[in-house]
Amino acid sequence: MAETEARAEHTLEDHTHGENCGHETVQHDDHVDYIHDGHKHALHEDHYDEH
Repeated sequence: MAETEARAEHTLEDHTHGENCGHETVQHDDHVDYIHDGHKHALHEDHYDEH
């Protein structure tokens, strides 16, 4: 899978990310990604994209 391809999506109910959520954060361009189960979650409207 190419690095730029999106993986599966998670709903906001699947995981909660935000201040003090306990997940490692990574600055990614103009937003913050959260490391979860070995991959990054990025908030995208009403769900998280994996990448």
